[in-house]
Amino acid sequence: MPIYSHSQLSIYQDCPLKYKLSYRDRIKRDTEGVEGFLGTMVHQTLKKCYDDARFTRLNRLEELLSYFDNIWQQNWHDLIFITKKDLTQEHYQALGRKMLDTYYRRYAPFGSDTTVQTEMRLNFALDDENKYKLIGYIDRLSRTADGVYRIHDYKTSAYLPSQEQIDSDRQLGLYHIGVLKRWPDVRDIRLIWHYLAFDRELVSSRSDEAIARLVTDTTRLIDEIEAAQEFPPKESGYCEWCEYPDLCPNRKHFYTVEALPANEYLNEPGVALVNKYAELREQARVIGEEADKVKEAIVEYARREQVTMIRGSSHQARVRFDKKLKFPGKNEVERKELDDVIIQTGKWPEVSQLDTTALSRIVEEGLWNKELITRVMKYGRIEESGAVYLSKLKEEE
Repeated sequence: MPIYSHSQLSIYQDCPLKYKLSYRDRIKRDTEGVEGFLGTMVHQTLKKCYDDARFTRLNRLEELLSYFDNIWQQNWHDLIFITKKDLTQEHYQALGRKMLDTYYRRYAPFGSDTTVQTEMRLNFALDDENKYKLIGYIDRLSRTADGVYRIHDYKTSAYLPSQEQIDSDRQLGLYHIGVLKRWPDVRDIRLIWHYLAFDRELVSSRSDEAIARLVTDTTRLIDEIEAAQEFPPKESGYCEWCEYPDLCPNRKHFYTVEALPANEYLNEPGVALVNKYAELREQARVIGEEADKVKEAIVEYARREQVTMIRGSSHQARVRFDKKLKFPGKNEVERKELDDVIIQTGKWPEVSQLDTTALSRIVEEGLWNKELITRVMKYGRIEESGAVYLSKLKEEE
């Protein structure tokens, strides 16, 4: 069985097709999202910060920012794409500098704990048989003076999760297991997320019960991946950052036509077909609304003139009037009072949590006693509806 990472597992859950293209078919792309590039550059800068601090060298803020600018320029390439069209490379570089600035001012001189290792590789198994193997990298592992091990993770995301989401996060939960596998004598572990864009530190821990559930859930997910025969695409907000739009049935046509000039775009067969269908659907909607108005007028005419057949030039309209017993809907004021009446008499199960159609049938067929029906009918009303049936005149057939 292959070695899995949290990233692999997440990609499968987000989109099985992307997982297949990346990990089964091993199709590699040179393109890179600017958000991922920003994260890498910030991580490298913080790694330098703590690696130097381990040797008692404290970088000044200006030195770290200069280092960040240098590696940014050295690593930037033309295949990095920016999906937010109103932003530029300079905007993201400035954002990275801001994150590093606020982090530095909060934690310098970086002596609250001892760094064990940065970018620490973990390679471990979830089971004793070494069947379910995992790999991961801890951004920074540290140890406090009182023996607490702290797993740090730097996030450059523009999204700040809730504490509940943090407490159920799989990635650092797996790293917790990896640390215990390496040092079984460790007794106290804290999981710490640094959300740099918000200058927020979110902290969590895992109980033995939570770790057991995590192992069960993760091994079950790995079994599902191993047994998978089909890998369908799954549409989500992540699609715009995907590097495989040309291979995805949900995005392939978008990818094909978005680069076409206007005259070719409008004549492309798929675009033309969808545009025509949308036009016809809109026409049908407008016609349907107009037909409903005419139908209402026919019913009103038949009611006023007291007729049930109306002749046209080539067609005739038959109008049928029906009277139906109606009760207050869920959003009407009297609904709660009606609910209470039925509940008090123990008849609630017979109307399936007040299915008003079932209630109308019960009342019309006299299935309850007269006293209860009388109480229920306080909320009932008779509504008349008209149905129109159109047919050709006999002489035109």
